[in-house]
Amino acid sequence: MLTNDLFMGLLVDPDLLRKAKSSALRLLKLRPRSVIELRDRLLQKNYPAAVVEKVVNDLTAAELLDDEAFAKAWVNWRLSGRPVGLRRIAQELKDKGIARDVIDGLIAASKEDFDEHAVVKGIAERRIQQRAQKSVPFLKRKKRVLDYLLRRGFSADVISRVIRDIKE
Repeated sequence: MLTNDLFMGLLVDPDLLRKAKSSALRLLKLRPRSVIELRDRLLQKNYPAAVVEKVVNDLTAAELLDDEAFAKAWVNWRLSGRPVGLRRIAQELKDKGIARDVIDGLIAASKEDFDEHAVVKGIAERRIQQRAQKSVPFLKRKKRVLDYLLRRGFSADVISRVIRDIKE
């Protein structure tokens, strides 16, 4: 009985495998990707499923494809610069095919380092002031900022406390 790898190796055209691996490496050079993202992209390029699985297995074995490392990098990137809420990050990771236990662990670890209240307060105050120049009524500005922060994935509880504390 042939092993799955050996069987796949017999069916896979070496040139096609080389092209698929080259394509995968180009995708990973642009930015890190999850296993499911890479698999989906290669399948979109019409590579056969056996070739895609072989490439994914090879890249995982070579540690060039690692969902946990990808998820950590994603969380760090989303919390820096123009941050979003942990709820949104968790949803993005879920959409990228990261396992629920990995997501939960990263989100729990991020809660210790990420001061969501301070971030939400900074964003809310800035946006309230920006809208004041356009002579929008104060309550309408608060509502718009609240909606904006909810779309960014911040906690509704934190947002409501911050919005409640903002004075005209």
